[in-house]
Amino acid sequence: MKLCHSDEHISCSQHSYSQERKIEIIEVRKGSIYQVFSEKNQLIFIVKGSLNLLSKKIHNRNIKECELILVPIHRTCIMTALKDVSMVVIKLDFNIAFCEYLPLDLLLEKHVKSKEDAGIGLLKPHQKIIDYVNTIGDYIADELDCPYYYDLKIRELLFYIRTYHDKKQVLNFFKSIYSGDYAFSSTIYRHLDEVRTVKELADRLNYSLSGFEKKFKRVFDISPYRWMQEQRAKKIFKEITCTKKSFTELAFEFDFSSPAHFNDFCKQFFQNTPGGLRRENEARLQTD
Repeated sequence: MKLCHSDEHISCSQHSYSQERKIEIIEVRKGSIYQVFSEKNQLIFIVKGSLNLLSKKIHNRNIKECELILVPIHRTCIMTALKDVSMVVIKLDFNIAFCEYLPLDLLLEKHVKSKEDAGIGLLKPHQKIIDYVNTIGDYIADELDCPYYYDLKIRELLFYIRTYHDKKQVLNFFKSIYSGDYAFSSTIYRHLDEVRTVKELADRLNYSLSGFEKKFKRVFDISPYRWMQEQRAKKIFKEITCTKKSFTELAFEFDFSSPAHFNDFCKQFFQNTPGGLRRENEARLQTD
């Protein structure tokens, strides 16, 4: 289907911005492998085809069309396509909520007794949810590639899951992200914008610095200092490419001592200057 005013839509600074889109359509050919390992929890809906699922808690489980899979943060999951597979992959933020008044962590905290590793979540969704996810895939295929649209559809999907399934089904499906290291990871993301150093982040979680660094490395497989630098770099990249702020303004906003230091940071992380990054993005938008 052709988009109306597609030139205005595609020229928006947010269109195709994200290096890691919240919703994607993934195609996997028969016999090929798709491996999941993400810094976010992922919902995976099998639109067509079938696959074999292998993870820490699940071995050789066949997943068919219209099944919904929840892969928790930092969980490795290997999928082998038994037939050609098309799937909708949705990456969830940490502030997951079924509605404005029911955050997921509150529901799980009240009803899930064990925090042992629950593995991968599996759900045979209600037909209304199947129909809804299929429409998401159709619109993404029409190039509705917009963060605002993604957020809207994810909120709707979570609301429908809570509405069309009983509480036991919902808890069993989502409890995997409440177990293991989910609480540790989600707390880090919640406090990230409030701190500037690894020591401050460790203090927020009531850890000694050495204990925090050890646990962080085990959970994220990267040092906390390097990880915080990468998160900062992602925010800087977005501000450079999606706003018209001056580079002096951005240097001040991100606490660099001078525009020159801001320039050096960009060269280190992006192998380009702030001006070069902005020009590259503008050129890409003109050719899309």
